[in-house]
Amino acid sequence: MDDRFRSWRGRLLAALCALALLTVSTVWAEPEVMVLGFDGADPALVQRYMDEGLLPNLQALSHEGHFTPLMPTNPPQTPVSWAAFSTGLNPGRTQIFDFLYKKKNSYMPDFALATAGKRTFLFGERNGQVIAAAAGLLLALLLVLLLKMLRRGWLTSLGLALVGGGAATLLLAAPVAALLPVEVPTATNNRQGTPFWTLAAEAGKKVGVLRVPVTFPAEELPAGSTMLSGLGVPDMRRRVGSPTLFTSDRTFRKRQNQFSLEFKELPARRGVMETSLIGPFNYPFHVFVLERAREQWKAQGLSAAERKEREKALTEQLLENGQPREFTLPLHLEVDDRSLRWEISGQRGELHVGEWSDWVVLDFPVNWVIDRLQPLRGMGRFKLVALEPELQLYFSPVNFHPSCHPVNYSWPPDWAEKMSRKIGLFKTQGWAIDTWSPPSGVGGIDLFIEDMNFTVDGYERMMDVALAEDDLDVYVQIFYFTDRAGHMFWQQLDPEHPLYDPALAERYEQEMREVYQRMDRLVGKARRAAGPETLFLVLSDHGFSSFRRQININTWLYQHGYLALSGQVGTRNLEQLFDKHVTNVNVLSGIDWSRTRAWAMGLGSIYVNVVGREPQGIVMPGEEYEQVVAEIKQGLESAVDEATGLHPVARVYTRDEMYEGYDPERMADLRMANILGYRVSWQDALGGLSTKVFEDNRRVWSGDHCSLDPAEVRGILFVNRPLKVDDPAIMDIAPSILATLGLEPDARLDGRVIW
Repeated sequence: MDDRFRSWRGRLLAALCALALLTVSTVWAEPEVMVLGFDGADPALVQRYMDEGLLPNLQALSHEGHFTPLMPTNPPQTPVSWAAFSTGLNPGRTQIFDFLYKKKNSYMPDFALATAGKRTFLFGERNGQVIAAAAGLLLALLLVLLLKMLRRGWLTSLGLALVGGGAATLLLAAPVAALLPVEVPTATNNRQGTPFWTLAAEAGKKVGVLRVPVTFPAEELPAGSTMLSGLGVPDMRRRVGSPTLFTSDRTFRKRQNQFSLEFKELPARRGVMETSLIGPFNYPFHVFVLERAREQWKAQGLSAAERKEREKALTEQLLENGQPREFTLPLHLEVDDRSLRWEISGQRGELHVGEWSDWVVLDFPVNWVIDRLQPLRGMGRFKLVALEPELQLYFSPVNFHPSCHPVNYSWPPDWAEKMSRKIGLFKTQGWAIDTWSPPSGVGGIDLFIEDMNFTVDGYERMMDVALAEDDLDVYVQIFYFTDRAGHMFWQQLDPEHPLYDPALAERYEQEMREVYQRMDRLVGKARRAAGPETLFLVLSDHGFSSFRRQININTWLYQHGYLALSGQVGTRNLEQLFDKHVTNVNVLSGIDWSRTRAWAMGLGSIYVNVVGREPQGIVMPGEEYEQVVAEIKQGLESAVDEATGLHPVARVYTRDEMYEGYDPERMADLRMANILGYRVSWQDALGGLSTKVFEDNRRVWSGDHCSLDPAEVRGILFVNRPLKVDDPAIMDIAPSILATLGLEPDARLDGRVIW
């Protein structure tokens, strides 16, 4: 009896200890700070849906603490605002002030978030020699040992070993050099300033940062902290995103679109067909080889004609050696009146109209060494859009597989792969939801909605795992679907939009309600995982408005004598921008810089062609510069859209009016802010021109915010703390979080502590 009692008492004591430890562990695991960001969540829609009782979790949070509109940056663009959110600095100091920026001492635009580059791999052009020499030396040592075992003399053994090792070195140098790259791709994050999570991690806090914009490449955080990069991570073609359409429709033409859509024409509507899927560019073994050669030929003083001829010959040689410009995979299709069967990269499947495939893993063969040591692996999904009247097969942008990270988009580098083992595959590219295909005439709004929901499912599973398993002190995750829905649905939320159709309005209204209700469910799930003492934030980087009309700044500059042309300016898209290193094409061709005083590029940025700053500058710094700036400012602000009678430009800001501490060699000289209903034109964004200054926006991309005045498109801020200011701004968030963590914010930050 006593033994049984002691045994029972021991088990009870063990159970109570375990319960106590579990309780302590649970309390300890509650984060000190939890931030959920919803890109583009609009305060007017949030208030409306709360009033309708559709957002109970956000409503409860507003009663627990505070709900208020949040001032975005100027301009109110996604990367600009989120860079200020993370650092507490104004865009002049983060140097993220637009999606695009002008390179120093150049007219060429580049992607503002991150700059693609390259680095030497191992010993560079001496890879073959060094590795072959090492192999030869090893062989020589083995020969010496072998010959000594055969009782040969030292001199004989050394002589034969040197001959054998030398021969191996000579024989192996060229083959090894062909198998290893001289240079490999890199990327550099252009954001300046230190994010609050980095400061927290350095102070010993354990942080988890998921999908925040302008975090590519992923930061090397202290042990225990993790990151998955967000907007800025390219697809495998190093673009924002490039889906592929396989179609038998020979009359199909991509509608004008700012993004890229790969188009593959099929020979028939039915039957057995062979085609191919375009994959990543072959940077190490083709593109970089040509770049090095161009630099050498230019240094040698060769003429443009001679360089062109040599490049043609070198390109042919690379192709003969099995080094294409871009990798492709053969795609086998079998199509009948009921379904489509596909086979690619060792996988096969069958689709009926409207169906999606599961993830298709794609292995792009490079050579036997690379394929074994670091395979070039991607993934994507098919959707059979139509069999009638013509065949349309969609393939999503090719994402990097979580196991493939030539440039780190997660930290630690294997974090993405480990997460995929827990939740399944998920999209790794930054702009994950396909907003390119419907504006290009592919898939319609159904493709967008299905892809959006599939994408968010993956990131919600990621949030579930992170909150359940990681004992984080600081947790930050950004969702983008609220922004993408705003861009695609707004046409039917605004009766004055050129594409408004009363027959479609109710469906789009309901879809938007469901988007915000999903946001609310995510907030509720995260709030339940946070403790009562956790600082809990829900915010967005900007709001939304209808994009009814567009203004072509470059056309206005041309008509008023500020921009001169030297030839035809064709339609431009992001494909030209992202592929310019591969195609060696001047994306701003057609502009006569010797007679141009100003031009526009990006979503409202205007640059003056200044002597000493630009390669062919004609505007003198000082008085002439100030005069040009004043004239453009006054002219655009007074411009009238005759179709509406409105002044579409609310204000033209100088950079001094917007920012302090900016780099004058990099910062745009002016920034145009529109009134509600207007946005910078598609062609302006890439430095192009249109035939009219003002015109309707008749594209599915029908809502926007990028070139509006920031006061017109404020974001949202929910916080379970009382605020001590009436005008919170997104750059106030970083110093306020640091103060909550007991870390003194740097006095040089532009933001304030607001709770």
